[in-house]
Amino acid sequence: MPLDYNGPSISLESLPLDGHDRDMMEHMKIVVIGAGAVGGWVGGRLAWSGHSVTLVGRQPLADAMNEGGLRLLAPEDAPKPSITVRDIRVTTSIASAAEHGPYDLAIFTVKTFDTDDAVAEMLAADLGHPTILSLQNGVRSEGVLAKAFGAERIIAGAELNPISNPDAGMVLLEKSRGGIGLAPVAPDGQVEKWVRLFDEAVLPTRAYADYQALKWSKLLLNLIGNASAAILDMSTTEVYADTDLSRLEIDMLREAIAVMGSAGLKPVTLPGYPVPLLAWSVRWAPTAMLKPILRKLVAGGRGEKPPSLLYELQRGRRHSEVNDLNGAVVRGGEAHGLPTPINRTLTEILVRLVQGRIQWASIRRQPDVLLAVATEMRRKASQA
Repeated sequence: MPLDYNGPSISLESLPLDGHDRDMMEHMKIVVIGAGAVGGWVGGRLAWSGHSVTLVGRQPLADAMNEGGLRLLAPEDAPKPSITVRDIRVTTSIASAAEHGPYDLAIFTVKTFDTDDAVAEMLAADLGHPTILSLQNGVRSEGVLAKAFGAERIIAGAELNPISNPDAGMVLLEKSRGGIGLAPVAPDGQVEKWVRLFDEAVLPTRAYADYQALKWSKLLLNLIGNASAAILDMSTTEVYADTDLSRLEIDMLREAIAVMGSAGLKPVTLPGYPVPLLAWSVRWAPTAMLKPILRKLVAGGRGEKPPSLLYELQRGRRHSEVNDLNGAVVRGGEAHGLPTPINRTLTEILVRLVQGRIQWASIRRQPDVLLAVATEMRRKASQA
């Protein structure tokens, strides 16, 4: 059963460690697979705390770190200060990282659409028998990892702070608000020692009982002001300044909340984010009241970062995480017999944009075009 979202968080002082766990906490070997912004921050903080960390990232990261180390920048009110980490290893492949194993913990921070390839590489390498933590967006990766390595080795994670890469070898924690949630994938799994590790070294961390409730609650936050802003090349503020686009956003969230309900999942409070209150408001509050709440929520959580899906389009990438965000809602709706025309609209348009099947100029900064497509999708769903 999921944790009562109004209940207290787990007290770290109440979590006993036996001698073996205490030894592991003193020094662990950790590999971070996909060392971008989140992976760089997490790996860097763990290395600073005395653990042996290997980052698997791109060549520019390796070059920058060889020259000046890994710089972790934080706001003044953050629980962890700005530091430069030099005692950390970086490789450009999982196979190369395996040469420095075996590892106690493997952290997945690759884009969700890269999970299958990363799993194949990991199966071909010998990393030992590490616990595997997914700090990825979406709700799919834990199932892929559990099928490949066994559910008992998998931990689901949600990271709530906005983190960016201003430059190679530099990671910026943009807001102190947030933290990390961890949950076991196996029904009888335990995450207490990992909660203690991350709370002490990385960011404030809480344990959760139901990993699917944890991941779907994070998904709700990822959906807000993301796909529609990307399609239209608009800021979240611009989206919520438009009455019709605000309604579209709210209907999109209502579809996601309905899918969660059909799956028997209750939203849980995440570090810094009262998701159950958000879900209740989306279902029952008037649109005029919701607009400023949602706009403020995203602005306060995302910082200066553009929506992630817009960033992908601006960089000209041919893959989009929309399949694991709005697309996850569509697949959940199909599984439970629920129509999700708004999430389907956003998913299909963005997929075609990144694949070059439609021109961005045909819809960019043209809300009426997006709204017209969504209206047609609604009509088709009502007739199905």
